[in-house]
Amino acid sequence: MADLGKKYCVNCLADVTNLRLRCTDCPDIELCPECFSAGAEIGNHRRWHGYQQVDGGRFSLWGPEAEGGWTSREEQSLLDAIEQYGFGNWEDMAAHVGASRTPQEVMEHYVTMYIHGNLGKACIPDNIPNRVTDHTCPDNAPLSPSLTTPLPPLDISLAEQQQLGYMPLRDDYEIEYDQDAEKLISGLSVNYDDEDVEIEMKRAHVDMYVRKLRERQRRKNIARDYNLVPTFLGRDKKDKEKEKPGTLGVVGAAGSVGGAGAGGGAIGSGSTTAAGSGPVPSTPKRKITKEEKEQRSRLRGLCQFMAHREFEDFFENMHKERLLRAKVRELQRYRRNGITRLDESAEYEAARHKREKRKENKSVVTSKRGSGGGLGSGMGLGGGAGGGGGVAGGLGVGGVIKEEGKDGEFAAIENLTGFELLSDREKVLCNSLNLSPARYLTVKTIIIKDHLQKRQGIPAKSRLPSYLDKVLKKRILTFLTESGWISRDAS
Repeated sequence: MADLGKKYCVNCLADVTNLRLRCTDCPDIELCPECFSAGAEIGNHRRWHGYQQVDGGRFSLWGPEAEGGWTSREEQSLLDAIEQYGFGNWEDMAAHVGASRTPQEVMEHYVTMYIHGNLGKACIPDNIPNRVTDHTCPDNAPLSPSLTTPLPPLDISLAEQQQLGYMPLRDDYEIEYDQDAEKLISGLSVNYDDEDVEIEMKRAHVDMYVRKLRERQRRKNIARDYNLVPTFLGRDKKDKEKEKPGTLGVVGAAGSVGGAGAGGGAIGSGSTTAAGSGPVPSTPKRKITKEEKEQRSRLRGLCQFMAHREFEDFFENMHKERLLRAKVRELQRYRRNGITRLDESAEYEAARHKREKRKENKSVVTSKRGSGGGLGSGMGLGGGAGGGGGVAGGLGVGGVIKEEGKDGEFAAIENLTGFELLSDREKVLCNSLNLSPARYLTVKTIIIKDHLQKRQGIPAKSRLPSYLDKVLKKRILTFLTESGWISRDAS
């Protein structure tokens, strides 16, 4: 005799006590899931009739071979719990499923069946499309997200920590940049009845606060990179006294950490070892001139946009550029003087050195005569204007006027007598030959007079000054010939 508490399929007589499908149009028609799926028809029952699921809640979704024997009701409670409490809250999910399941069982069943099982493989793809990619600026850039990463604490003593108000465990200071930044969010609260405008306003406050935090961290990074904290504490001076000459430390005055973003101290060619970081091998540094120190001080505002190594490379490249420009000016001067080989340049430099030595000796002799002769010597110098010296007579003894010509600069000769009488090409010539305008005009006058007398058949003696050597004479004759003052046969 059949058990009265059980239900059987009217088609295959299988036990359907736990789960059966009842026809809503035909009385006493209950089918098992297999017969219903096959579209079984008995008597007046047709497969398109409406149906109702009758669930006893005790069947298993994963079959009898599944571990744990989870029923359909427990599976439904588990899915409700994962939606309500979220992934990871296994204690709350176990309490929602029922007292018969522990948090460990809930976690293992969900991970095994819904993530790593067939359902998870079918629903969760290996490569998730449209994944968000961070395209912001790279690490260590001025506004990159990596600015908020914590740095190792500063390696300073307890007394120095108290002096700075530094808290090493938090890597913070008692007085930070923009100390009142937290007021933007201290009074914010999210309410369910907030309007869209209020929510956007609160988001804007949070965004402003995040920007201030990043700016605060950026200034700390600059202080670390440029070694400003030891500079402020005076450590760099002590290290300089201990070290031997050969490396130069940070040259600037102290700048507080809060003002590090603006270059709180004069940045020199200091050590690249930031406080708290590992030691960097020091290399011998070149001597920094006073002009470069002033230039570094003027451009220290760039420190907030450049790393310390980039800042140092920037000035090293500028120094190389100056050296190259000086070398180019020297080669151009050689070319103007008709020098095309290195051995000729060595001969030219030797002759130039001799000229400068003679001028120096003459200046010393003249100064001695002026101090010993008194007024009489001074009258003798002034009397040179009435002699046969022409324009050069006003100069008196050669060497009295100190020539301060520099390569490629007219400022050294523009204040000398006769500068306004020169053409642009003559200015370049005098500057390249290190010759004063008055002396050049004297030599030019003598050469042109001699040339005119030779053309008229009048014999003339060369009256060139003694300070004019062969190199200068050849260069001036070539220039006058190219300019058309004298003919080529005369030169």
